[in-house]
Amino acid sequence: MADVERNPGENSVASGAMERLTEEFWDRYRRLYDAIADDNLPTVRRLDRELTSALSALIDHQTLDAAEQQAQFTALLKLLREQADDASSVRNNADLIELLLRRYITVRTRPVDQKGLPALSAPVRNGVLDVGQLDTLAERVAVVTTDYRYLYANASDAERLKRKPHELVGRHVREIVGVESFNGRIKRNLDRCFAGEVVEDTNARETDGKIIVIRRRLTPCYADEKTLIGALVVIHEGPDRRRRDN
Repeated sequence: MADVERNPGENSVASGAMERLTEEFWDRYRRLYDAIADDNLPTVRRLDRELTSALSALIDHQTLDAAEQQAQFTALLKLLREQADDASSVRNNADLIELLLRRYITVRTRPVDQKGLPALSAPVRNGVLDVGQLDTLAERVAVVTTDYRYLYANASDAERLKRKPHELVGRHVREIVGVESFNGRIKRNLDRCFAGEVVEDTNARETDGKIIVIRRRLTPCYADEKTLIGALVVIHEGPDRRRRDN
């Protein structure tokens, strides 16, 4: 393979280190849940500590190439799926996700706008996702993985969905918005974004006799030049200014 041919010694060591850390983590994970099934409390406590240490080692590892970055994200996303029903675990894992988002995620943007609608805030600085800014935005912001699960949701998005941010992490979008909504424009727009397209979408709904315009922008998120993690979804809801101005 090209990476191996380019620098076989370095990539071999890097891949070996990540493989070892990943195997150690999942070995302890399986043993912990076996001990839980056997109601072996002393072993559960010991393995829980070991699992925490193994996860920290996996996440703290400074990756040397795209393959290692992908391995880190893959391990964490798999863990999210495994523990999606465990609120405390998801809450703890959400902190690790934010760390990786800060470390790796980049967003490719281009100037786009739509007639008469306010420009969306851009939670991106020099092409890198500015995670620290996301919770300060009035707009709803989420990062959705390529298997349609929430990797991140800011406070505005979670409030609109009547959830807390950590309650969305790891959940399938279909579970949150409903099958009909997901199978319609949501999945279609996500799939377009996963194919590399920056998607702009606008629709309106009537609430208490007022027209609310909902504008969405979906931008591909990458861990490197080639590794697609998912979609950055920014949603702005506001009054129909076009009608008011006419």
